[in-house]
Amino acid sequence: MTDLPYGWVQVWFLMPPGSNATSIGMGAELVAPDQVRLPRAPWAAFDAAMHDILRVERDRDGQWWVKEKIAASGYCAIRVWAPDDAVLEHFEEAVLADFAPLEVSGTGMFGLVVLDVAPTVDLSRVRRLLREGERAGRWTVDELCVTAAWQAAAP
Repeated sequence: MTDLPYGWVQVWFLMPPGSNATSIGMGAELVAPDQVRLPRAPWAAFDAAMHDILRVERDRDGQWWVKEKIAASGYCAIRVWAPDDAVLEHFEEAVLADFAPLEVSGTGMFGLVVLDVAPTVDLSRVRRLLREGERAGRWTVDELCVTAAWQAAAP
């Protein structure tokens, strides 16, 4: 585990059956004795996005496990994968640069980017860029956590 800022804890998400891992972890801000705020979207957890508030429980080993979402932030979490034949050297930087003018942030590594899409951005433009990149074979898109506004926004 990495050193976390004061008031932060390492939280764990259970992965669905058939996943490559049984759980994934990340640092989160403890905002109540049993609640955390996510600083960004998790790499592979569904229904969790930047700034969501989640209820957590400690197990007998002291690990914090996510149990449920308490409050949604309105952010969407979109995972963008590099194609199998892609040169990965600058994939993450290129994806983040493509979305920066739309005021979309995110993190990336090893041919994978998770975009944190704020509720205040032009969701139609973001969806259009995602669709165009997918059609051009630049990436594959997974919707990890989306809102009704995202679903209503025409690409």
